[in-house]
Amino acid sequence: MKRILSLLIFVIPHIVLASEGAESHGPDYMGLFWRIIVFAVFAFILVKVLKKPLNDFLTKRTADIEKAIADAQKAKEQAETELKEYKSKLAQMNKELEDMKERAMKSAEAEKERILEEASNNIDKLRSFAENMIESDLNRAKEELRKETFRLALKLAEEKLGNELSGDRQKLLMQEYIKKIGAIN
Repeated sequence: MKRILSLLIFVIPHIVLASEGAESHGPDYMGLFWRIIVFAVFAFILVKVLKKPLNDFLTKRTADIEKAIADAQKAKEQAETELKEYKSKLAQMNKELEDMKERAMKSAEAEKERILEEASNNIDKLRSFAENMIESDLNRAKEELRKETFRLALKLAEEKLGNELSGDRQKLLMQEYIKKIGAIN
């Protein structure tokens, strides 16, 4: 089949060219007829020879295009599914972020309350410590004042009584005075 096709491809153009070389004095109907015949034979041979490969090529190309469309459709569906998953994950992450924010705020509020309570306790402790120190200093000052008062009273009494009283009488008066001063404070 290929030999006949090759032969016709090489021979037909020579026949057509040879028929054109003749001189004629009018329209060349015979040349036109042969040209139409050659074209019809050539077209028939092309259709016969190229029909199956062309049909196979077009069928294969159609199948490839359909497969590409199906693959694109699958890819689109997969992409949409992944997009939905990512949107879902993003929404979940946003929710978790809000939860974390809320927990952090609660934790910060609790920490604030703890710090304020601790500060209040420290203030109470410092106030109590200061009151105890003041009371202690006051008691010490009272004791020193009492001792100083006693010393001065003793000195004054000694001076006054030293001239007027005997030693036993002085001791007795001093003990009474000490008792009185102890009872007052």
